[in-house]
Amino acid sequence: MIRVVLAVVLTVSIGGCTSRMIAERDDAYCQAQGTKPGSQAYFQCRLKQAIH
Repeated sequence: MIRVVLAVVLTVSIGGCTSRMIAERDDAYCQAQGTKPGSQAYFQCRLKQAIH
């Protein structure tokens, strides 16, 4: 039982880190392309990155 709980906790924590790292990478890419957070161009860039 303890192993199951530990496996679930580790899976959830690793997934959260991965999602955050992808979001940070996508944010950095879009800003490097010259878009500003909150603008339509930034939103489109982030959307395109999420799809790919």
